[in-house]
Amino acid sequence: MGITPESKAFLVWLFTDLRKDLAERAEETGPGRPGPEKASRDLAIFDALLTGLAQGDAFPDDDVLREYVIGLAKATDEANEYEQAALEHRAFAELVGALPAPG
Repeated sequence: MGITPESKAFLVWLFTDLRKDLAERAEETGPGRPGPEKASRDLAIFDALLTGLAQGDAFPDDDVLREYVIGLAKATDEANEYEQAALEHRAFAELVGALPAPG
């Protein structure tokens, strides 16, 4: 299953925005800010997703990456339980389908 251009554009926008926000928060200190290890791990996840999307859906075979995307997809579905979230749902479903199967 591939990722449609509309879904890909949404995912690139989302992961770019999330990565930028995380990078800005990682530079700050104080409560509610990610620790350096978590920030580094999450930045690596966003980098892998953005690189995979740019390279024709060529994602690394990584269980941490897969679990992160599945968790983000579930959280998005729960947050939009009573709203129309067709694009987000389809985009995440396509992304999960494009990731290598756990092995």
